[in-house]
Amino acid sequence: MSRYISPVLYILLMLVGCMAFVSIAGVRVGIFEPITGFSMLRDSVYASLVLSVLAIVSLVACRKERNVGTQRFFCLVLTVSLVYSFMWIGFYLKRSDLPHINDITTDTQMPPSFINVNFIRSSNENDLAYNLDWAPIQKKYYPNVKPVFTDQSKDQVYFIVADMVSDRGWEVVAKYPAAGMIEATARTPIFGFRDDVAIRILQMEDGEVRIDIRSCSRVGRGDYGVNAERVESFMEDLQVRLERINLPRVNTVR
Repeated sequence: MSRYISPVLYILLMLVGCMAFVSIAGVRVGIFEPITGFSMLRDSVYASLVLSVLAIVSLVACRKERNVGTQRFFCLVLTVSLVYSFMWIGFYLKRSDLPHINDITTDTQMPPSFINVNFIRSSNENDLAYNLDWAPIQKKYYPNVKPVFTDQSKDQVYFIVADMVSDRGWEVVAKYPAAGMIEATARTPIFGFRDDVAIRILQMEDGEVRIDIRSCSRVGRGDYGVNAERVESFMEDLQVRLERINLPRVNTVR
């Protein structure tokens, strides 16, 4: 019996893998809309769970044959299908309680504005107007999204920020050194969704320099916390770089 079941499980395993690949690659290269990709990915998880059940049934049905190679193959199919399913289920459960917002900023009163990004977004993508109703929601769920203050010069901070944008591989849309503004586009790791970023470097009246950042998704009602993670990570790294500048230099000349 196992010689008939093994090819079926192998084909089903390949089909699940192909469905997962097509769902992600199709969105990244723009073959179909994100909602279609998410639907295909969800169906691949369901199919993977069914495959896990079939692998267990096959192990039980063929246990008397004592075919070590076949048993190992069934175990491999079971392991791969379960790991794949639980990976995506865990991802969803971990982020399912996050709010359905897609625009995160360190300044909810006067968010950094987008200028050039307005011309590259299509009409069916999210509006760039900031929704003030999201400010208290962001404060509740993402309390660590805050601006950075420094006593370094505005020009020096701008150079550091521009260098960080380049290091992250974000596509620079526009730079305004005199105004202390940078617009860029980042892409999510898996599906490659484009999220637009605006960074503002402002000289305060007391001499301090304030750095604000805004990150918002082009598509989707919610972002599963991706924009908040991007903002927090960028500001944490910026804080570290600014602190390094303030460290005293050690004279190694003897």
